[in-house]
Amino acid sequence: MNALMFAYEKELFKLLNKKKYYVITIIGILISVLRFGGSVLIAKLSGGTFNIRSSIAMEMLPISVEIIVPLILFIAVSDLFTNEYASDTMKSCLMQPVNRFNLLTVKAAAALTVGVGSLIVMYIVNMIIQTINGVSPANAPLIFLAYVIDIIPLIGIVFLGIIINVLLRSPVSATLLCLALYAVMKYAGIYVSGADAFLFTSIAKLHALIIGTPLPFTMLMCKLGILFGSILILYSVSYILFEKRNF
Repeated sequence: MNALMFAYEKELFKLLNKKKYYVITIIGILISVLRFGGSVLIAKLSGGTFNIRSSIAMEMLPISVEIIVPLILFIAVSDLFTNEYASDTMKSCLMQPVNRFNLLTVKAAAALTVGVGSLIVMYIVNMIIQTINGVSPANAPLIFLAYVIDIIPLIGIVFLGIIINVLLRSPVSATLLCLALYAVMKYAGIYVSGADAFLFTSIAKLHALIIGTPLPFTMLMCKLGILFGSILILYSVSYILFEKRNF
């Protein structure tokens, strides 16, 4: 267990030393600030007639879990895989007292930790902005629960990124392909009717199914089955490819 924790901390340290994750998080925060600024401007221009006091934290949640955090995850996975292939440092990772399955797991956990950390920071900032905007913070626990629930689909995104990064050698190509494939999977239902019903990427806003408008039990179980089944399959495939990869 100590070796596993050491390997995880080492992978996480690599990511936390890179400024780009902080920059992307700040961009996400700026989007929320601009949204708040827009509400204030409209209120002033209309003399208070139009005073928008909505839950900014909930409004910004889809942007966070569908755009900002997936971008962070894909870049983080590329840093921990294709970047290390290119710099020939993956061999030193394999020399640690952990097997390839555990190494894959700690790398995935490190990437997810950075993404979740960014999401939590954006939650805190959004709640502060929301409070300043005059919306009661009484619903903060429920909103936090929505943010936590939406972390689950992000696990699938991490392993989707790992599969692509294990197959490729260029960090830039891997990241771009991750984003392109994610976009296709995310919006497949627009072009192919019913396609989104079988893709876990369509369940990014998982909180809407659990604490939002209630779904029939069988439909909810079906969607959760697709989500968890997809995560398990992606995890298994990523390990098989990583195990067979020569360094």
